[in-house]
Amino acid sequence: MGKALYLESVAGVAGDMFAASFVDAGLVTRDELIKLVAHLGLEGVTVEIESVIRATVKATHISVKWQDEGWKQRFGHGHDHDHGHSHEYENTNLLLGDDAATHWHTHYTDVDALIEHSTLDAATKDLSRRIFRVLAEAEAGAHGIEVEKVAFHEVGAIDSILDVVMAAYCVAKTGASEIFATPIKTGRGLVTMQHGTHPIPPPASIRLLVGLPVAQTPAAIPRENVELSTPTGIAILKALAPQFVGELPSGTLISQGMGAGTMDLGGYPNVFRVSLLETDSIPNELPYETDTVVEIVCNIDDDTGEHLAWMTEKLMEKGALDVWQTAATGKKGRVLVCLSVLAEESSWTVLADWILRNGTTLGIRYRKWDRLKLAREFEIRETANGPVRHKIGLTTKGEPLKEKAEYDDVLGNNWPLNSST
Repeated sequence: MGKALYLESVAGVAGDMFAASFVDAGLVTRDELIKLVAHLGLEGVTVEIESVIRATVKATHISVKWQDEGWKQRFGHGHDHDHGHSHEYENTNLLLGDDAATHWHTHYTDVDALIEHSTLDAATKDLSRRIFRVLAEAEAGAHGIEVEKVAFHEVGAIDSILDVVMAAYCVAKTGASEIFATPIKTGRGLVTMQHGTHPIPPPASIRLLVGLPVAQTPAAIPRENVELSTPTGIAILKALAPQFVGELPSGTLISQGMGAGTMDLGGYPNVFRVSLLETDSIPNELPYETDTVVEIVCNIDDDTGEHLAWMTEKLMEKGALDVWQTAATGKKGRVLVCLSVLAEESSWTVLADWILRNGTTLGIRYRKWDRLKLAREFEIRETANGPVRHKIGLTTKGEPLKEKAEYDDVLGNNWPLNSST
């Protein structure tokens, strides 16, 4: 049996809400999250966890506090002209130019180094760095600068770091083999940030949302201006690359919990919900790479061999992983060709559209397949007939299992095709 996480943006997603939902579900303990501060070597920082009520429903709320600014010593630079510790929202506002010289700030590279050199476990460390990389790339793109020049303002700097690390720890702790999520609710109206007023989603958030499914703000939330998902929360989801669905996946529900946001949304619960399920999927404990691909299939009984050969060639040029034809007998006793195309999840719709526009079939079938596969490396080896590429299949531990000379190289060097060399 496998484990699956279902991440539900009931009222959007924020880093603190994400981690709090795992505490509420009993998937991690309060002490575990509090100890993460020590693993990062931050001084004077505490994590406060409490039960709250949101729209008559019990949830867990997390807030990061600090009594002094000793944690700043972990970063190599900064200016301090803003000592306010009261904040309601996460904030990863970018500082550029003169602003960077007049406010305390933390560079992305410093945050990355802090996490890299911490005593966090490897899985938490890797996921935390990946989340911050995603966040920094969005900020850099929004402001037209290099990723290494991204800096975060004090308001939200330390709590965003802890929120990201807590979220990464929670996901790693569950050991789920599958992650599902609902479309992200972003909010509506305008938001005032450090450097002006922007439409919701603001610049960094909307860049993060590219490629992700979004949902409208529920009509039950009456606020005209409300930002439901923060950049940190969106970055967490994007780095996890979940499969987005509209309902709970199949399985046995083991636990569920809700993490509360700070805002009061009246009769609508301002929460993010996590569910852990036991599924029928088999966790991969084998030393092989895994991925998911889409198989596109159609039966063709009214096309020529020449045209089908042309379609096969074009589909490979357009990025198909593999294309094959199978002879069969179809309706009315007609001989037909079953055209099958293997494609990556990100590009299968392009290939399906091309088939329907350029083939004679009136419809296609498609389904997802989970794959186990060998890692692949190529070596160029000198032989008596010239240099020849060899494809080597390895386990994820680097163990070579098989190898074979590339056909095109052998043919180009005029080798006998029955050669065993």
